[in-house]
Parts: sequence; structure tokens; C-alpha cells
Amino acid sequence: MFQRKDANTFDANTDKIDTIIGKNTKIEGNIVSQGTMRIDGIVTGKVEVEGNLIVGENSKIEADVKADNISVSGEIVGNLTIKNQVQITSTGKVYGDIEVQNLIIDEGAIFDGKCKMNKKSEKNVDTQQKKKDVK
Repeated sequence: MFQRKDANTFDANTDKIDTIIGKNTKIEGNIVSQGTMRIDGIVTGKVEVEGNLIVGENSKIEADVKADNISVSGEIVGNLTIKNQVQITSTGKVYGDIEVQNLIIDEGAIFDGKCKMNKKSEKNVDTQQKKKDVK
């Protein structure tokens, strides 16, 4: 109803997924990946993705997570450090702290923790200010 999309919005419905952890898979340890990753299974440890992370509806992650963007439809127990955007869908659950620029929480989602909203980089702020000054 009140949703809007802008150039920085992460779309979890992407066709290009580089890594998939299936629903019948359980991983204990650290995961380091590049590109888009989808997790539908169980992961315990630490997850670092240089790219986008999609957490499927039936997944359970007990780990601290770092990524560029994340869409959570399953459950995460751990802290999230995300560069751009976190989306917690209506079936998503996050139990831990979040550090991010943009946070989207759908109706019905669960978020139990603290959130630190990061500002855009100073370079972007300076550029935007210069554009305003020119007008």
C-alpha cells in the first residue's frame, strides 16, 4: 500500500543466484561468498557475503551475518551488519541487532533487537548538497 521503490532498493526476486544452500542442508562453520546467495537450510557459525543474501522461509541461521543487502523470510539468531538494505518479510524473524542504512519490516515480521541506522557515506551527502546549491 505504502511501498515505493527507488534505485537503491534490493529486489530479492532475482533470477541470478550464485550459491544456494538447500532446505535439506545443515552447515556448521563459516561461510564466505561473493555474488547472490540463497539459504533455505540450517546454518550455524558466521556468514559473510559480498553481495545479496536471501534467507528462505524455512531456513534457520544462528550466526552473525555481513552482506550488502539481505531479505529475511526465515529466522536469524545473530547480529546483522548490512551495507545497504535489510528487508524482513511477513514470515521473517530476526533476533539480534541490526546495523544498516535502510530497514524495511513487513507487517507480521518479528524483530527483537536494536537497530543502528547508518548514514550514507559523506561523499554522497556532499554530492547531494552540491546539487542543491547549483539549483
